[in-house]
Amino acid sequence: MARSEDKQWMPDEVDPTGPNLARVYNAIGGGTHTFGADREMANQLLTVQPELAYWVRTNRAFLARSARFVFEAGIRQVLDVGAGLLAPGSVHDIAAQVAPDARVLYLDVDPVVVAQANEILRDQPLVSAFRGDLRNPAEVVRLASEAGLDFTRPVAILLVAVLHFVQDSDDPEGILARLRDAVPAGSYVVISHASRPPQLTEAGVQAEREYSERTAPVALRTREQVERLFEGWDLLEPGLVQPPFWRPEPEDLVEPAEVERAKGTPAWVGVAIKR
Repeated sequence: MARSEDKQWMPDEVDPTGPNLARVYNAIGGGTHTFGADREMANQLLTVQPELAYWVRTNRAFLARSARFVFEAGIRQVLDVGAGLLAPGSVHDIAAQVAPDARVLYLDVDPVVVAQANEILRDQPLVSAFRGDLRNPAEVVRLASEAGLDFTRPVAILLVAVLHFVQDSDDPEGILARLRDAVPAGSYVVISHASRPPQLTEAGVQAEREYSERTAPVALRTREQVERLFEGWDLLEPGLVQPPFWRPEPEDLVEPAEVERAKGTPAWVGVAIKR
């Protein structure tokens, strides 16, 4: 996939001269739907926090493992909220391998994400992308229902690397409660949430501040705060852990150095079911 400088896929309302939340994340992960401003911001963040690329990779690996898990558990409807720019190994790719009859709906507040997804998904009738705001869960459920999700049957709601952009004033615990109430027993929720990086330098603090000011404010939460988001759900083994430690593959975390590196991942993840 070529870099985004041709702009053919991008909505007219989008300004390519400033960094964009989804595109910066895409650039850190080695993606190509980016502009110069996105890559500049990504490089600035990587300069002061080189482990950031590793953290992005571990988060995407968790997304793939958790998506495979819910499909293998029998889920055939997935709502990926705050999906970000699609990359190889996205949820619909996992579905194609494990559950080709599954319906996957990507929902994001960012028009860049929706435009890129719809460009990629033109010929996939069971996969689609729509614009919606997680902070309005009733609207999210309405849009998902209109797109073909049946909320009388179990749904997996994926909230991967999105809730740390929901401020406390927007009541993230209330948002999760309303989404939980909208789905039947047997549904799943998948969450990954950033926390404060260890040993953050002053330069790192400044880069984080600039990132928040130029893209979107970030609400980094502790393990205890993330755990409260699962209230009313039954958190599955291994519970709330850092991304590399959620049901790793046998070949993962083999060397002691890998384990130590994984322990520094500033994020908490978990998968829960509604009983």
